[in-house]
Amino acid sequence: MISKISQKERVLLLMGGSSPEREVSMDSGNECFSALKTIGYDVIKLDPGPSIINDILEINPDIVFNSLHGTWGEDGHIQSILEHLRIKYTHSGVISSAKAMNKIISKQIFMDNNIPVAKSYDLNNLNNINIDFPIIIKPINGGSSIGIQFIKSENQLLNYVNDYKSSLNNFFAEDFIPGSDFTCGVIGTNTTEIAEIKTNNIIFDYESKYESNLTEHIIPANLKPNIYEKMKYYALKAHDSLNCRSVSRVDFRYSTESEDELICLEVNTQPGMTKKSLLPELASDIGIPFTELVSWIIRDASIDR
Repeated sequence: MISKISQKERVLLLMGGSSPEREVSMDSGNECFSALKTIGYDVIKLDPGPSIINDILEINPDIVFNSLHGTWGEDGHIQSILEHLRIKYTHSGVISSAKAMNKIISKQIFMDNNIPVAKSYDLNNLNNINIDFPIIIKPINGGSSIGIQFIKSENQLLNYVNDYKSSLNNFFAEDFIPGSDFTCGVIGTNTTEIAEIKTNNIIFDYESKYESNLTEHIIPANLKPNIYEKMKYYALKAHDSLNCRSVSRVDFRYSTESEDELICLEVNTQPGMTKKSLLPELASDIGIPFTELVSWIIRDASIDR
């Protein structure tokens, strides 16, 4: 059970923001707000805007609970503001957040640490490159699977490049790995069990994550024991290679069509905390209910992260 705090600390809960993941952040924030109130904190919600620094100074919190997703929330910007103001905050720090958010940088770090990743392609430099279709186009900085495209042929790719030529610098492509999506949570220095994500869609997109009632989470995932343990090993290694703190969720793709084709997709430093989110479900599976998870996250808050 969660013991009530003896003296009420003021917690500023950041939620919403201006990123495409605003709606998910609002849902996460409302769930965390209820948990923090139950624990006994004095909680103030803030949907940050241009006056965020003045707003934080006026509220004068003891701790900031970061429930923002996407740009500004998990790319190092808000973290740098809180470090400058010397206010304790949750989740990962400035550099690790920025590295994890940028899929090109994080994939290079994974490769440097012998963590398997899919082959990538620069959409501005496709001449004389042999591509085995299908491929996936993703935003370099983004989350919640917003903006991803499944490309089946060269003609479809050329049409995409022509239609979005002005914004290609914000996207990259990588090989599509047939098979299933899996994810593993990291809480502190420990991994959760692994979830297999079953969906009717070809890719685990935004609709599958937050809108569909047909997406199924199988915990623990039905994998061969050696693959299961390897995935947990890579999850913690990916988290540590980026110097992440607190909690994260590491996403994988695994194909049974060719032996042991396991790739790491990304590390989410601000995993969703909604009713349909995977990290709370994975935590609950190992005996950590939602309120206890939120309590652990906020007790882990600090500066110089």
